Amino acid sequence: MIDHTVRSTANDEGGAAQTSRRARRTLLPRENFLGVWVLSSLVLFLLCAVWSLATPLGASPDEGAQVVKAAATVRGELIGQPAPGLSTATRAFRVPAVFKSIYRLPRCYQFRSSVPAGCAPHLHSSGRLVTVTSYVGRYPPLYYAIVGLPTLAMHSEGVIYFMRLISALIDSILLGLALAVAAIWVRSTMVLAALALTITPLVVFLCGVVNPSGFEIAAAICAWTSGLALVRPRESGPSRRLVVTFVVSGCLLELTRGLSVLWMVLIVLTMIALEPRSCRELLRARSVRIGVLVLGAVGALALTFVLLADTLTVVSSIELPPDHAAIGALILKVLGQIGVYFNQFIGVFGWLDTPSPLLTMVLWTSLFGFLIVVGLVFSRVRHAWVLLGLVGGSLVLTVTIVVWHAASSGVTWQARDGFPLYAGIPLLAGFVMSDHPFVSSARRTRKRVAAVVAIGVGTGQLADFVWALRRNTVGLGHTFNLFARVRGGWSPPWGTPLVVALGAVAVVLYAAWLRRQMAHFQSQP
Repeated sequence: MIDHTVRSTANDEGGAAQTSRRARRTLLPRENFLGVWVLSSLVLFLLCAVWSLATPLGASPDEGAQVVKAAATVRGELIGQPAPGLSTATRAFRVPAVFKSIYRLPRCYQFRSSVPAGCAPHLHSSGRLVTVTSYVGRYPPLYYAIVGLPTLAMHSEGVIYFMRLISALIDSILLGLALAVAAIWVRSTMVLAALALTITPLVVFLCGVVNPSGFEIAAAICAWTSGLALVRPRESGPSRRLVVTFVVSGCLLELTRGLSVLWMVLIVLTMIALEPRSCRELLRARSVRIGVLVLGAVGALALTFVLLADTLTVVSSIELPPDHAAIGALILKVLGQIGVYFNQFIGVFGWLDTPSPLLTMVLWTSLFGFLIVVGLVFSRVRHAWVLLGLVGGSLVLTVTIVVWHAASSGVTWQARDGFPLYAGIPLLAGFVMSDHPFVSSARRTRKRVAAVVAIGVGTGQLADFVWALRRNTVGLGHTFNLFARVRGGWSPPWGTPLVVALGAVAVVLYAAWLRRQMAHFQSQP
């Protein structure tokens, strides 16, 4: 009897130990994190790269000024010299002569979506150093020091395509890292759906051209995703890889643009408001405390540069505030622009002259609205209030920044400027409902959500790609035939048929990859 009891106790203890080991295994990533990251990055890079080919040189906001800044940064000129007779935001740099006439490239078709890009002149190859101005000359140097490297060896207009590919690569690595974090550490169909909706066609477009906005947005999406994954209540301690991901992406975000430090501070504050108890427990881990110190030190360094370089000084907009002083009228004007900013959040291409087609707007708006509503319904009360606070706070902060800046520079705000903050809204909606019993147990519902989101995102991305390419090749309003020969028509490198085929393949691979990652959780209880 005693022996039987002892054996029973031993068996119970062994079973408990085995159960404990199983529980620990379920708390740890079982998939190959590096493999998911690499594959996600490659798929996204292909998608961004075809946008690079489908966009004429200079056919994106400020690309000429960004190229000049990058070529100067890799030559040691961080903020250049004053440019007499021009705005204080504009600086003079010594760069290869190939970029001397870069601002002329889009002039014949910018702001006119019916005019194709074939009227643009070509840049003349030359490595001789000349003085060229840039109105983004006061921006932080990190992004430019990376994408400007090809200008040290190449001095023809083809170098801009290489710069774009480098930009697409580093941005895709960050976005792929966000997808890997969601797939490995969060394991939620709704979070991956939210992430897919956050990577809008605008994000892919910006990642495929020379512009720090794409890098800033990619870093912010990665910081939001890893930060939200980090503060989720869990029985085990924080993963060091997850902590490193959050800290590195946060540091890269802080070092990118003038308001980047503010966005990182707001991301951290949102984490604290969402899960205050979890944040306190995280601080017990040495890796987290070190990470906080690193983020603080890098943020202080970035803020110091912004203040010393006067980065927030920008070229004045031709759109001046109403009556130049009426704050009330300006606030009403900004509130009236909310719809425009939302459209820009999804996709407005070229020089803000090519908005997404109606199909994409309907798909994205429907899925986005569904995500927010379901997030508010299937979340805890505190989480719902944090989500509402982020929505309201984004609106108030946007109005405040526009009003503050309008006095000296007019209305210069675009959705891409606040995207690092706005990205938190869909991501937070996905996270706050990921643990709800209905969402986590309804396998059939999750399967349908995965299919609908993958199809909707893929359709929207492909529609925008073809729409923007049509605008560049034949112009909007003339013909739907991308391959037609029109006066002033433009053809991308490798020809329109091949680029269209590559774009379709890239979108299909991206949608299939999203569907596979979301469907992976169907067997999870």
